[in-house]
Amino acid sequence: MDRVSHTQGERILVKAEGKCEIEKFVIREPDPDEVLIKTISSLISAGTELGNQEVSKSDFYPGYSNAGRIIAVGKDVRNLSIGDHVLSLGNHATHVTVSAKPEEVAPIPDNVSFDHASFGVLGSVAMNRVRKAKIELGEFVAISGMGLVGQLTLQLASQTGCESLLATDVYDFRLKMAEELGATYICNLKTCDIRERVKELTNGRGLDVIIEASGYPEALLTAFDLARIGGRIIILGSIWNRKIEVDFIDFHLKDLTLIGAHQPKCPTAETIYFPWTQQYNRRQILRMISDGRLNVGKLITHKMHFTEASEAYRLLRDEKDKALGIVLDWT
Repeated sequence: MDRVSHTQGERILVKAEGKCEIEKFVIREPDPDEVLIKTISSLISAGTELGNQEVSKSDFYPGYSNAGRIIAVGKDVRNLSIGDHVLSLGNHATHVTVSAKPEEVAPIPDNVSFDHASFGVLGSVAMNRVRKAKIELGEFVAISGMGLVGQLTLQLASQTGCESLLATDVYDFRLKMAEELGATYICNLKTCDIRERVKELTNGRGLDVIIEASGYPEALLTAFDLARIGGRIIILGSIWNRKIEVDFIDFHLKDLTLIGAHQPKCPTAETIYFPWTQQYNRRQILRMISDGRLNVGKLITHKMHFTEASEAYRLLRDEKDKALGIVLDWT
């Protein structure tokens, strides 16, 4: 293992009151089964990170979409080497020390930039939901909420052979992007009657699959209404500290299926029943970025230096009609 030439790094700290700071820390050399990564780019996961800011009662270190270069390896690590470009679950920091296990670190293909590779974790979140939706050829599908994960889910769902793919949101900026990335129909919930739109598109039958990616629990009530008899509803978005009252009689009478799909519960060891592990999904997303099947470059609306993190979070919170994907630059 090469000795680390740097002794001090910087990382983003979110205080309990929501204030964002840049904190200095001592860089830790890797244990025998770990690697040390110099971060080049990291992607803000707006839903999770802003949600954590809303509900956290203590300080925390955000981020889990880190792309960088390995600068030191533990003595027992055999599958990775110094100089490798990798995606990891590391925080927003100049340096991260993480396990070298395949479920923690994925190699970045040679033709994929660090900026684009930072989408690998959120891409695997979207892929897990699309897998659990089990979309069939010819089905009518809707995705509610065109944030980053919603946009990634949309692109993956568009490759399943569904008959139509309806994207809903309240921002025209995000809907226009969705239309360019594979949505066959769009609906701005402020101006479009979603019930009439679905009735028209499905000849009154209702939607086969609805993927809820907005994070607003009220959207579930609408989903119950829009689904066909026997329809499937997948909860993708993180629903933070919000409660609604639900009358399950309509849900029961329509024989609906409600599916939770929390990506960290995706297995890390494959089985004959579910072979799609977290690490497989991340590598698959990176392959799809590499060969052009997944367009993540279009989702980057801002690239900002990590010292501008406070402004980045403000943009994602307050200017959703302009900001979507924000990559932090750590060079």
